[in-house]
Amino acid sequence: MKRASTALFGMLCMTLLTAGNCSRARVESVNQMNEGVSYAQSKRYVDAVQSLERATAIDPTNDQAFYNLALVHIEMRSFERAKQDLQQAITINGEVAGYYEKLGTVLMQLEDWNGAKEAFEKAIEIDPQLFKAYFKLAQVLEQLEDPQNALRRYTESIEHGPRFLEAYSALGRLYADLGYLDEAAQVLNSGLEVAMPGTEEEASLHHLLGTVYQQQRNFDEAIRHFRAALEIVPGMRDALFSLGWTYALVDNDEEARRYLKKFVDVAGADAPPHYLKAAQDKLGELSVN
Repeated sequence: MKRASTALFGMLCMTLLTAGNCSRARVESVNQMNEGVSYAQSKRYVDAVQSLERATAIDPTNDQAFYNLALVHIEMRSFERAKQDLQQAITINGEVAGYYEKLGTVLMQLEDWNGAKEAFEKAIEIDPQLFKAYFKLAQVLEQLEDPQNALRRYTESIEHGPRFLEAYSALGRLYADLGYLDEAAQVLNSGLEVAMPGTEEEASLHHLLGTVYQQQRNFDEAIRHFRAALEIVPGMRDALFSLGWTYALVDNDEEARRYLKKFVDVAGADAPPHYLKAAQDKLGELSVN
């Protein structure tokens, strides 16, 4: 799993005391909480934990202190602790969609897919506009081998966040994996319409769309999109391999050698071994021809 994404410290941390909750304990707790947030913003996570734990001890009903403590534990990759913090925040105040969304994200890190599914569904129930919750729920549903509902949730993520490009990429990729190539192309083209020009996200969409056209044996369109991806990100490893391989499929040996050689040169130690071997084998074949 990729590292869990946390909100910027401070965005949800500054509590305005209301007339109904101005006790001395709450004032002191908020002061400690904000001190902890300041430490977290400076990446002084041990000090942040100490201040935030004091905030929760002074006022055990301060749900935002538990939430911010969870954010620090996520930054420290202490996901079990973060889960406990978020569960406590929810026990205190179960009407905040963001608490459930963050809990689901932590449970994904812990590979508790059923727990994450429940958390994201609750987040959406509270706030139906929370487009990233739909997206993460779809990811969880893929892990639970429920691709049809994953398609639905990715689609809802786009409906509620029409500029959230990760959802277009994921939905297009899943359609392609399931063999719905026309639908995949339609989704990815829709993503390109809203992508910011010249960004890595646009390049990624071009590459994915190229792979769909390659599967459809529409090699001219595949080559066009792979080249478009490389114009934006010249060293894009996946696009170099895909373009070289597609040129080999259309018997353009010179261009196939050119791009597969570039792929091998930039592959690096973390390149998928089977792709590296396939490129090297193909280069060997092309050298003989």
